[in-house]
Amino acid sequence: MGMLSLLLAVAGIVTTLVHYSNHNIVVGVITAVLLVVSYILGTADMKKQEKNGGLKTQMFNPALLGHGMSSVVLIVCGIMCVIANVG
Repeated sequence: MGMLSLLLAVAGIVTTLVHYSNHNIVVGVITAVLLVVSYILGTADMKKQEKNGGLKTQMFNPALLGHGMSSVVLIVCGIMCVIANVG
């Protein structure tokens, strides 16, 4: 689940760039769905890691990375979307 979270976050970032270049609403919705699913999967995998002996932070952890990337992109893109559509 962690690697899927990371891959969905990367796909969400790519579709974000496509959305900003052509302003297609469908691509924007797909972007939001990809990033929200990545966030949820990353959270679920980190909770599973916590139950099984603790969160792995000393080595590569795709769940942590995907969760972080998707949350930052969701916040920044949400703010940019509000700014672009107001006025």
